[in-house]
Amino acid sequence: LRANIGERLMRVREHLEGEALFLANYSDGLTDLPLDQYLDFVREHDRVAAFVSVRPTASFHAVQAKPSGVVTDIYPVSDKSRINCGYFALKKEIFNYMEPGDELVTVPFQRLIKAGQLVTYKHDGFWQCMDTFKDQQQLYDMHVHGDTPWIVWR
Repeated sequence: LRANIGERLMRVREHLEGEALFLANYSDGLTDLPLDQYLDFVREHDRVAAFVSVRPTASFHAVQAKPSGVVTDIYPVSDKSRINCGYFALKKEIFNYMEPGDELVTVPFQRLIKAGQLVTYKHDGFWQCMDTFKDQQQLYDMHVHGDTPWIVWR
């Protein structure tokens, strides 16, 4: 059984002595996130927690239908929406908002929102998760063709 990110954070807590800020991520995505700019943003906003939000890359369509099932509209999922892409910058105070078993986004983030202690960095560059075989194939194809925007160290 995979541990949620909240449980994983609780496990590393003892190793953070002396750290003012630490990073965590879901580890299932690739990005060209400018880490220096993200950390500048985090420090400037001086909150307990920050995360990166992106526009979803899904090619889904939203559907509206009558109770009978007759479709009244179908349209691309809004590109105005932003999603949590799983890159976090956290102060040790995050543990004041967590209890054992909490999933980070579900419970502690709600507490942080109420306290005004959560910010998001809006990244409009490259980001792609690798949750499915289709995602893996897309990233592999990009790599084969030399289209690798996540390789920022070159």
